[in-house]
Amino acid sequence: MTDQEQQEHIKEYSERHRFWANQALSQLGYSINLFTTLGLALLTYLFKIRENHGEIRIDCNQPLDWTIIFYVLSLIASVTTVVLGLISVTSRLYDIRITRHLIWTRKRAMKNSKWFLPEGFIDLTKSSKIGNYIKTLTIKTQWIETEHLENKEVLKLKFNDLSKQAKLLGELAWRSHKLQLLTIFLSILFYGLT
Repeated sequence: MTDQEQQEHIKEYSERHRFWANQALSQLGYSINLFTTLGLALLTYLFKIRENHGEIRIDCNQPLDWTIIFYVLSLIASVTTVVLGLISVTSRLYDIRITRHLIWTRKRAMKNSKWFLPEGFIDLTKSSKIGNYIKTLTIKTQWIETEHLENKEVLKLKFNDLSKQAKLLGELAWRSHKLQLLTIFLSILFYGLT
């Protein structure tokens, strides 16, 4: 295989990767929205049929009413499904926003200073996805400004911090969506047992 053929194959594989990455992100968004909507619909239905299950009382002297227990478990699982869907959507939106900014920063650093910013491994072992999510929602994001492009060390630090934040948000979106699928399954199962 010649060098030119190798480069053509690499280019083709890069295009395939870009295509399938776009497909995965598109399907993730669709799936999150679908299961959040299903969770809301199930929650609405469960509230609508509330009067069919009698009074919910906690009394250790009474025998357990499994119908009410499974109804309450189904309600809890449905609420959890919706909350996880909201976490997935918002973390994915912030991830995309920060990633777009990082790409723009790479372009500016290369264009203005011919600096190549790192693309390597990001160590997340001591990082909290939930803590990062709460920080992202409550604290203003520290964007990389034009004046940061003048100092390579400051730029690298800020770039690495934003990269870590985006990576944690992306992982949280996927993890919360997986949990969302589990909780909607449990909600339907518990309702079926009522």
